[in-house]
Amino acid sequence: MKKVCVCFVLCLFGIVSLQSASALPPFSKEWKGKYVEGNGNAKFVEAATTANCNVCHVGTDRKMRNAYGMAVSKYLTKAKFQEIKDDVDVSKKYILEGLDKAAAEKNGSGKTYGELIKAGQMPGGEG
Repeated sequence: MKKVCVCFVLCLFGIVSLQSASALPPFSKEWKGKYVEGNGNAKFVEAATTANCNVCHVGTDRKMRNAYGMAVSKYLTKAKFQEIKDDVDVSKKYILEGLDKAAAEKNGSGKTYGELIKAGQMPGGEG
């Protein structure tokens, strides 16, 4: 009986965890569509594909963000996305505008994240 309870709790925790992360894939999808798909810089595409979530995050804890991820999080929030997610056009516009605003932010060396991406460099470092 104890094993059944433990399994139930673990399954319930897994379901809740999946639901709480539901806003993140659209951010990643739009970032890839904007900066990776159709990008002729194979080295950047490979680095971005390899980095995946670590374009914005550090390690495996998705609450930990690198400097670029901190810039993005100023303009893109899960709460706001949850409010508008049912309107595909509005939510896509929200994400793309947020990415544009983050791209205009400067990193510690004084370059904008957009300049780094155009130069084929990972905006948050090499991941």
